[in-house]
Amino acid sequence: MEEATGTAKVLKVFSKLKDKHIIGGRVEEGSLRLGAQVKILRREAEIGQGKIRELQQQKKQTDSVAEGVEFGALVESKMDIAPGDKIQSFVVIEK
Repeated sequence: MEEATGTAKVLKVFSKLKDKHIIGGRVEEGSLRLGAQVKILRREAEIGQGKIRELQQQKKQTDSVAEGVEFGALVESKMDIAPGDKIQSFVVIEK
């Protein structure tokens, strides 16, 4: 079972190198954590998954970003990420 822990809107894509995307975004609900698995959503549909490899807040490395805060992140994903997409972090809960 999966439980969403945070959702962020992608505001800008700064660069892309193979499967690494440097994005800027804002957390809309919950929080994002370093190392979290994320789903990439476009128009509410999941288009792919990835992982947060680096997280920054005001140009400083951080472990998590709270709701309402803008951030920069390095997301590893095979899918192209575009401005306006949402990234949703989740945890898998073993029952």
